[in-house]
Formats: sequence, structure tokens, C-alpha cells
Amino acid sequence: MKRFRSRIALAVLLLPCLARATEADMPYPQALPPVEQARRALARQPLVAAARAGVAQEEAGRTALLAGSNEWTVRATSQRRNVINDRNYQENGIALERPLRLPSKAGKDAQLGDGGVRLAELRLADAWHEAARALMKSWFDWLREARAATRLEQNAQLLDRQLQIVNQRVRAGDAPRMEIALAQTERDRAQAAAMAAAQRRALLEAAIAGRYPELAATPPEALPEPASLAASPQAWRERILADNHELEVAQAEAAQARLAAERTALDGKPDPTLGVHYIEERGRQERILGMSLSFAIPGAARGAQARAGWSRAAQAEERAQEARMKVETEAMAGALRAASTQALWQQLAAIACQAEDYAGLAARAYALGELPLNDTLLARRQALDALTNAEQAQIDALEAQARLLLDAHRIWSLEDMEDAKEVKPQAVPGAQ
Repeated sequence: MKRFRSRIALAVLLLPCLARATEADMPYPQALPPVEQARRALARQPLVAAARAGVAQEEAGRTALLAGSNEWTVRATSQRRNVINDRNYQENGIALERPLRLPSKAGKDAQLGDGGVRLAELRLADAWHEAARALMKSWFDWLREARAATRLEQNAQLLDRQLQIVNQRVRAGDAPRMEIALAQTERDRAQAAAMAAAQRRALLEAAIAGRYPELAATPPEALPEPASLAASPQAWRERILADNHELEVAQAEAAQARLAAERTALDGKPDPTLGVHYIEERGRQERILGMSLSFAIPGAARGAQARAGWSRAAQAEERAQEARMKVETEAMAGALRAASTQALWQQLAAIACQAEDYAGLAARAYALGELPLNDTLLARRQALDALTNAEQAQIDALEAQARLLLDAHRIWSLEDMEDAKEVKPQAVPGAQ
């Protein structure tokens, strides 16, 4: 009965032997904090707040571009005319002038304003995504230490019970007294390892509480089973590339640089300045009302600025190409990592089942005097290593799949987190 309960507890903890993936929509990962907690934590991150301010800045900049930088200029003149053999005259004048932006320039400025706002919105989405990546990494780093601390504490408890069995056998005369020292040393070593793991867990919990006070860092009693990917790595790669903020930002920056270069090139044709003036001469005996039209004579600087603008546009295009190659590589690597970590976890979980069974048999064999203590303790250490490796591989698989869902905007996307309180399941690309 004890062996049956041990195997049931192990299955609940690792879910290895009865795990069967289904070709269905991938649900929200249960290893992650609740959606509402994550939304509040991400919304208050400085990186996200700065990006929101950037959107407001670009909206103001668009208004400025639509209005144009050309402004009215008022000029007043006053002069005294001295005429020989005649009297002196006071003469005054006033003029109103304004450069006129050419229609082609006004249209390009409007495009620049719209493009700037769009770029700022994409940067906000990218900042949100990067903040989500950082939160997810911090969460799984803490979960690893939390589960490791729990596992080491459980191991220390098992070794404490093993020490009790050794004491019983020594009192009964079935084992030498030196085995007490051996079992006690092993128990103390396990307790020290558990204490060190608990300290690491406490440090990570403090870091999460400081940066993400909205999150409740409570480790689950049992880790959930990694879900089936329900699609090929290639399908996931295409899904990530179809909606990737980093790539969209790079492409938007390249487009904005092209617009800026085109706008600079248009400045090669100067804007005309239109003026209206009114002058009173000879003591208001003569009154003049007229108009003026002036043009600047373009110099070499305008051409140089246009060439510099096109060079900046070319640089932005190359950066966009570099971003595409980087995103494509990372997308494929993430999809392959999610698949490989799940397979590795399943393999290590099967090994952990066998090692735990053998450790249980060894403990019972020692209690019956059929196995030396050294072999029993070795079996317990091997079981601990196998269980730890399986559990850490399970967390790796959970993190890889959660990261894949995040990069594919299946969870924690800016639009979903702002428009809804809960994340609804979505169809996985390529699923039949």
C-alpha cells in the first residue's frame, strides 16, 4: 500500500507516465501567475510607462507637423524724412509676411506625423512584450528555486526517517553503531542543502515582490503537465513572424526614415514667402498698399542634407533586414526548444519513476537487513538527482512553451491585456 501511495504521489508531482498530449488549443499555462495579476504588473513597468509617454509625444508632434513650422511675421517701420527747403515728414509702415508651405511638403509632413504615431504605438507594444518576457523569466527562475527547495526539503525528511530506521536496527542489534553516524551525516547534508535552496528562493521572492508587487509568489503544490504544441515548429515560426513587434518596429523605422529623406529632398525647393505691407509717406500724403513675394536661393547645404537623409534611410533598411534575420532565427529556435524540452522531460520523468521505485525498494530492503546502508543512501541520492532533473526539465518545458505562446501573442499581448480581463483560448496555427 505504501508503495502504491508513493507512486501515486510521484505521478501527481511529475505527471510523467500517464501524460498524453492532445491536438487541441493550448490553454493558458497554469504555471504562470493569473492573467489579471500579470496585467497589473506589466502596466506599471517603467519601460511600458515610458513607451506610453512616447505615444503622447508623437501625437503632439503630428499636430505640430500638420500645423507646419511656418508662422506669420509682423514688421513695423518708422522713419523721418528730411526734405531740403521743405519741412520734415514722419513716415510709418507695417507689413505682414508668412512663408507658404508647398502642397507636396504639407502632404509629406502629414504622412510623417501619422508614421510617427504608428511607430510610437509599435514601440509601446514592443516595450510591453519585452516587459512580459522579463516578468516571465523572473517568474520561472523563482519557480525553479521554489521547486528545488521543496524537493530538497522532502529529501531531508526522507533521510530523517531513514535515520530513525537505522537507530531502530542498531538498538535491535541488527546493525553496527557506525551506521548511525553515516545516516546522520547524510541527513545533515540534505538539511544544509535544503536550507541553501530556501535562501535562494527567499532572495528571488524578495526580488519579485520588489519589482512585481502585484504578483502572489506562491509555488504550486504540483507542476502542471506541459501541453501539446498542436502544431509543427515551422507553423509556430510563421505565426510569430506574422505578428512580431520587434520586426514591425524595425520596418516602421525604415519607412519613417524613407519619408524623412523624401521630405528633406523636397526642401531643395524653398518655400515662397508672401507678404502684405502698408506704408504712409510724406506725412500721410502718400499711402502705399502692396504685396511681396520672395524666394530663398538654394545652396549646397540643401543637397547635402538630402543625401544624408537617403543615407539614413539606407541604414534603417539594413537594420530592418538584420532584425528580420534575428527574429526568424529566434522564432525557429523557440519553437524547436519547446518541442525538444517536452521530449527531454518525458524521458527524464520515466527515469525518475524508475529511480524512485528503486530507492523505495532499497529502503525497505535495508529495513529487512537485505541491503547495506551505503547502497540504500546511494539509491536515495540517485533518486533525488533523477527527480530533480525531471522536475527542472518539466519547468524548462513549461517555460519554453509559455515563451512560445508569448512570442506568438497567444498570452499577455498588449491588446488582449488592455481590452479584456481574461485571455480566451485561440486556435493554434497548423492544428488539424
